[in-house]
Amino acid sequence: MRKFSIFLSLLLAVTFTVVVLGADGFQRDNDIHTPDYYEHTVRKAFKRGDWNGGKRLLDEGMERYPEVSGLNELAGSFYLHRQQFDDARYYLVRSLRDNNENVLAKQMLVDVEEKTKNYSSAICYVNELLQVNPYWKGLWRRKIALYRKQGNHQEADRLLRRICQIYPNDSTLKHDLAGRLEEQYLHDRKKGNKSAIIASLRELIEQNPKNEEYYLSLSNLLLQEGKRSDAIDIADRGVQNIPGSTALIIKKASILAEENRYPEAMAFVKLCMKRNHNGKLSSFFNSLQLDAARMEANQDPYVLYGKVFEQSKSDESLDYLLNTSMSRGYYEDALYYIGQARKRKGDTPDLLYKAYVVNKRMGNERAANGLLTRLYERSPQNEEVADALSRLRLDQARRLMDDGAYADALTMLKFVTEHASDRETRESAYSRIYTCNLGLRRYDAAEEALTAMHEHFPSRSDYVDKRADLLVHRGRIAQALAFLKEEAGKADDEFMRYQYISNYENIATPYIKDLIANGATKKAYQASMELLSLYPASERGLQYAINTSAQLGYWSDFDRLVIQGRNNYPDDRFYLVKQATILHRNGEFADAVNMLRMSIDDYAGDTLLVRAFSTNSADWAGVLIKAHQPDSAIAVVDSALVFDRDNRNLLYTKGLAYEAKHMYDSAYVYQKYYQPGYAESADFYRHLGSLQSRGNRNGINLEYLQGRFGEQDMLTAIATAEFTRKLNDKNNMAVKMNYAGREGAVAGAATDEQTSGGTGVQIIGEWTHRFNDKWQVTAQAGWANKYFPQIYLSAQVQRNLKNDWEVEAHANYRRINSYEKQFAWQSGAGEGANDSGWVFDHWDHSYTNLISAGVGASKTINDFWLNSKLDAYTMKSKLYFNLSAQAKYFPLNDGKTNIQVLGSVGSAPEVTMIDFAMPGTFNHLNTMVGVGGQYRLLKNVTCGVLGSWYTYYTQNKVCIGEENEKTEYSTIKYKNLFNIDAQLSITF
Repeated sequence: MRKFSIFLSLLLAVTFTVVVLGADGFQRDNDIHTPDYYEHTVRKAFKRGDWNGGKRLLDEGMERYPEVSGLNELAGSFYLHRQQFDDARYYLVRSLRDNNENVLAKQMLVDVEEKTKNYSSAICYVNELLQVNPYWKGLWRRKIALYRKQGNHQEADRLLRRICQIYPNDSTLKHDLAGRLEEQYLHDRKKGNKSAIIASLRELIEQNPKNEEYYLSLSNLLLQEGKRSDAIDIADRGVQNIPGSTALIIKKASILAEENRYPEAMAFVKLCMKRNHNGKLSSFFNSLQLDAARMEANQDPYVLYGKVFEQSKSDESLDYLLNTSMSRGYYEDALYYIGQARKRKGDTPDLLYKAYVVNKRMGNERAANGLLTRLYERSPQNEEVADALSRLRLDQARRLMDDGAYADALTMLKFVTEHASDRETRESAYSRIYTCNLGLRRYDAAEEALTAMHEHFPSRSDYVDKRADLLVHRGRIAQALAFLKEEAGKADDEFMRYQYISNYENIATPYIKDLIANGATKKAYQASMELLSLYPASERGLQYAINTSAQLGYWSDFDRLVIQGRNNYPDDRFYLVKQATILHRNGEFADAVNMLRMSIDDYAGDTLLVRAFSTNSADWAGVLIKAHQPDSAIAVVDSALVFDRDNRNLLYTKGLAYEAKHMYDSAYVYQKYYQPGYAESADFYRHLGSLQSRGNRNGINLEYLQGRFGEQDMLTAIATAEFTRKLNDKNNMAVKMNYAGREGAVAGAATDEQTSGGTGVQIIGEWTHRFNDKWQVTAQAGWANKYFPQIYLSAQVQRNLKNDWEVEAHANYRRINSYEKQFAWQSGAGEGANDSGWVFDHWDHSYTNLISAGVGASKTINDFWLNSKLDAYTMKSKLYFNLSAQAKYFPLNDGKTNIQVLGSVGSAPEVTMIDFAMPGTFNHLNTMVGVGGQYRLLKNVTCGVLGSWYTYYTQNKVCIGEENEKTEYSTIKYKNLFNIDAQLSITF
């Protein structure tokens, strides 16, 4: 007995240690934070202005993950905030060492180098940022400012002019350039260099056409240089751009007056006065009239010739009046004199051209165009006429193209290419011929036009883009992309290279999208990677590459691209969701949920984010259910249902958690939301029925076991009736009654039996209590009058572990019946006819204490349940053992239907032989094998059958000898016992 107590104590101690260590190890695994947790939390703290609190958490993260780019970047930002530039530089450089594409780190390094006056280094970092995003205007302005701080104004001015050409509509850049030109103008004016001042003023007017002072200053300088015509043009341009400028109106009119062009000056001022009611202009106009009157007094030749012509109609006066009226802008007079001349000389080319010029100047476009056409028909060899008609045809073609009449426009554009002398006009015509043919889908003709344009104008910058566009229209998209990539590689000018790359992206992204839509995933992936190799900052290319790499299972590329996206676009939720995909694929569902949780409050309407959060929450809950933490699983699911309340997968997972808690009513309510496919429909609804059945609080179990000994026809049977009741979610109770009837020998008869005949009844009460989702205890107590253990006490402790393991320890006490044969002398009982002998007389009944303890372990693997137990017994100070194993296969998803096999071996018989008072002997090898199964007939009715074969050691006591000298001994042999056990279970 003492040996057994020591053995039992050691066994229980080992089991308890394994359980506690397993639980502790499982708990510790959840206490480790990921780098993303530290990065997002610290970044939010810094944004709130909590620099000290964020730094404390950052130090903790740096201690665990010293090489992570994001954490080093945050350390650099902290020291930059504190103006500790050397420390900031150290951590920001470390951040780039781990991830050279960290844009935020490079931006802060620009700040550090600028603050410490290391301008060359700052420019280098700006160049690296521009490689990632070449169209970042703010970076270009910063680069220009750094050059100025460095003292390199020449390079700064060059960059400023160039960037203004790229972004001609950017008001900020225009303002910067105008300011710089103003500085240059003031500098040149101090030096007195008139030619430089004139050039500066012309540039200033281009950049700021609304500044009156620039026009006045330039006009005065041109007058000083003797360029009166240019001075008039500048003043007139100023009036066009600033119609309300009285000073510019007076300036132009004054120069005209100084050239004795009073009528022209007065007509100009009078026209301006119609839209500018100004007393100063009225006074100036009166003075012009006075001056003109004075000139008239000096006998203007034009007036005198007019009088002569009225009287004599001489050719000399007509020629003078015609030429003078045209030169002075007396267009009405000029038309009259041209008409007089045409009556005399006919429609000569010279007169037609003059009529064309006057009508053109007067704005009579229709009349002027008609005259120009007639003039060309008369003199097609006249280059000046042909050139003018070419400009007219170009304008007409432009209007036709606007209306979509490309075929009609082509005829006019061809005329322009053949007759225009102006280079710009011909260049525009060639470009428009290409556009028309493209619009008409005449791709061969478009290619010929493009080739001709390139031959005549090889320096035209849009040739590459047009060539690529033509290839796209012809369906040769891959060829177009290869062509742009080649040209980008050959481009010396960085702006042209960026333009080619931009066009490459504009062509590649719809091409990739179309490939994906048509199922050409691998081609789409290759095209995406090609785009990223040429333009790493392409966000659409990056997203396409991420999606296609996931579809193809290229997980190493997927992971790398997602991290790149997270670094370049830390606030973009697309990359956040994809990073959650990485964690999900690695089974790190909790980390994925925690990461997504930081953003989902702010973006609860983002379906992509909510879907990812729901998926990871459901899978995390599944892990918790397997780890026997259903309460935690329910909490995780409820958190996700706040944002996705109709998600059937979440509701189903919540039902699985309730099933693990044995709360079958709630499990049924939530699991019924699941929508099974056709193949799984029957299995799913069978499982729902099982939940309803297990949700019933009451149950009746009926069992009948019948055994037959292999060597004889004697039968043994046991009937069992049991009532079960679920008191609440944690407590169950049961009452069981066993009944047995036995055949046996009677006094005075020879027998081989080791038990007496008769009937026996046993009553057992059972109570089960669940402390939580991991611990459970069961206690039993029973009494019997015969055959069964007279007193039966049992206690069992069960512990659920992770990975679907269960361990249990149990201890039992049985007071079992012991029967011993007693013999009596009887004459004539021998083998001979007249012999006497010893015969069976009666049974001596006594009780024996049997104490047992054991441990067991179970494991669920998909549809299989495996169990093994080791029991130790002590009886009459002797130690025995029995090892048993059992396996069940559940082919249907109802928790009941199964096929099972079992077996045992040991020096003690299998425990049911002891409990059901079947014959057997300890201290010799006993074996058992069995096979059977259960089937759920209805949702609350289950039947089962189990066949078992026992081979056990037994002995028979025999008495021989004379009346006064008897000898008792035992005969020993193995016997077979075949059992059939039928069960019926009903819940309600």
